[in-house]
Amino acid sequence: MWLLLVLVAVILLTLVGFSTFWHLPTRVQLDLETTRLGISLGGTQRREVFDRSVPFSALVIEDCNAVAFAAETLEVADPQQLVPGTETQAPHFPVEAWRVLPHTNPVKLPCRDPEAKLTLRNPDPAAATTGTLDQVYLAPGSQVILEVSPGRETAISLEIETPQDLHLAVGPDLELVADFVAPEGVAVPFQGSPLTWRARLPEARRFLDLTSGDHGLVLIVTPAQGRAAEMFPEKPDFPLTSLELLEESLRGDLTSPLRSPAKLSYSDYPDVPSVTIEPNEDLGLGRLSKARLTRLSFDPENGVLRVGFDGIAERPASKAGEFVRDHRLTLFHAVRYSWRWALIAKVGFWLVTAILAVYGAWKKVQE
Repeated sequence: MWLLLVLVAVILLTLVGFSTFWHLPTRVQLDLETTRLGISLGGTQRREVFDRSVPFSALVIEDCNAVAFAAETLEVADPQQLVPGTETQAPHFPVEAWRVLPHTNPVKLPCRDPEAKLTLRNPDPAAATTGTLDQVYLAPGSQVILEVSPGRETAISLEIETPQDLHLAVGPDLELVADFVAPEGVAVPFQGSPLTWRARLPEARRFLDLTSGDHGLVLIVTPAQGRAAEMFPEKPDFPLTSLELLEESLRGDLTSPLRSPAKLSYSDYPDVPSVTIEPNEDLGLGRLSKARLTRLSFDPENGVLRVGFDGIAERPASKAGEFVRDHRLTLFHAVRYSWRWALIAKVGFWLVTAILAVYGAWKKVQE
């Protein structure tokens, strides 16, 4: 009899130890505020990154192939006559700084130079909107990096791997600041870079056609005033294969982009206490499955992206200094907080007790 009790005790102790230290792939829900977010798209369908017809006040384009548009008039400003900005007024050119240039349509601005950059904005500083942006696609398997871009007005930087052909609707008046970019077939009377161009677009063709390189492009979008809430879909539908939350400091060190405590909870086990992850912790989610981005919005006043995530992570962990916290649940949590596992444990305990009772009764009969 005592051998059986010892065996049962050993088995129980082994199970207790095993359940305490055996971590399981864990479904987690994560809500956070960050200045940087990198995701890789899963599934089999392309997804639009932005909501439809996002109004912007300024747009910076990098890593592109070409921008083309029809223009009624095309002007360039003498860079030597730029009036510096002040606390109350942005830099600007006086009327006499502008030169009207002969041109043919469409006006084409090649931007294949690795240093090339185009900035689109309205020549009227009081104008709220320059144009609208939509149909920026993310292909399955490719990555997009969203990052808050500080400046005079807080903007969103989007670095995307998927090649793009964009058809941007813009207003009649447009100002372009071009770094390392010169129009094809147009004689430029001024030297240097950047040069500022001003165009008047015809009523029927107020569009810019933008093509990216083979490896995607970079857009820095300043939303129209009061319209930041319209940038992303209210209910995003992004299946994910990876999610990255790290940014590089000026010294080249990787740091946490969190700007407030993040909340990590366990949707399959609502009774398990949620975990608070402080902004100084590096957060990682490894080997995702059934993962989705459930919320994405931009708050320019606080300079953050608000993000929601739901999915199974085989390695949810955070690191503060050299200390690493493993946020996977153990078998013990699964047994304690799941009614199914609790029922199995009770049935198992009842069976062991019944077997011991039957064995004791049988021994008495044998005596």
